[in-house]
Amino acid sequence: MQQGASAACSSQRAAPAGSSTVQQRGRSVEQRSLEAGTAAGDCFSPASAPGSKHVVDQGEEYHSTWAHRAWVWGATALLAATFLRGCAKVHDPVSALAAAAAVVAAYYLADFLTGMYHWSVDNYGSGATPIMGSQIAAFQGHHQRPWTITKREFCNNVHEVFKPATPFAALCLAATSWTAAPADVFLSTATLLVCMCQQFHAWAHMKKSQLPAAVDALQAAGVLLSRRIHGMHHRTPFEGNYCIVSGVWNEALDAGGSDAGFFRRLERFVAARTGVEPRCWYPPDYSWQEEENGVVHEARAK
Repeated sequence: MQQGASAACSSQRAAPAGSSTVQQRGRSVEQRSLEAGTAAGDCFSPASAPGSKHVVDQGEEYHSTWAHRAWVWGATALLAATFLRGCAKVHDPVSALAAAAAVVAAYYLADFLTGMYHWSVDNYGSGATPIMGSQIAAFQGHHQRPWTITKREFCNNVHEVFKPATPFAALCLAATSWTAAPADVFLSTATLLVCMCQQFHAWAHMKKSQLPAAVDALQAAGVLLSRRIHGMHHRTPFEGNYCIVSGVWNEALDAGGSDAGFFRRLERFVAARTGVEPRCWYPPDYSWQEEENGVVHEARAK
């Protein structure tokens, strides 16, 4: 994620419940773009996203700090302990099969959850949103300069996901005294995969020559999100392919990009109930970057 930009809250519209854009998705993105004086395909042009692909924001910090490492490895240790305690409860083929099934279920759930999370921060809130503000800002900045995610050291890249997961990881470990093996391995695996999604995301932006051989093999097998699959998300207005563990849910959730897709239905539901339309209904707006850039840098440094 690029952390040096704030979320485009100014591009998020509030529409009266029951409006035409709520009853149906409304005008296509291309139509809205033309009405705004630009084609959707031009919204990510150098004019609206200044700087070449070789430019890295000098105000950004790409190295891991000791605080980053503490959050990441602390949460990882808690989750590993939970997983191992679950494995220790496996004493026969039936319990082993149940634990294995729990791992598989956790893998699929994690991909779905990352899609829900990614969709929400891409489309709602701003850099000023409590708790999630810095992550919302980061994802919006990432759309403008997606290559910067490949510059980050591991703990720098993932600590913002591990940090809020740490209390839950501690709770999972504390609960192992009375939970069954499948629950232990399911919760620890799902949580770890969700926390690692930002690294899977980074790998999906790297060239084959930059990847560890094992990661390249897992991407080729469809176990981890590939560059080809994730590349489809980085097309304005960033309205699909949100899942970032493996992307296995993307096709089913997006329904080929039709208005019958899961996220399109969810967006219409939210708009009907709250009057707030998602950002992906409109062309991207990066005009917020300069005025809020310093605020996000300050938030990122904490």
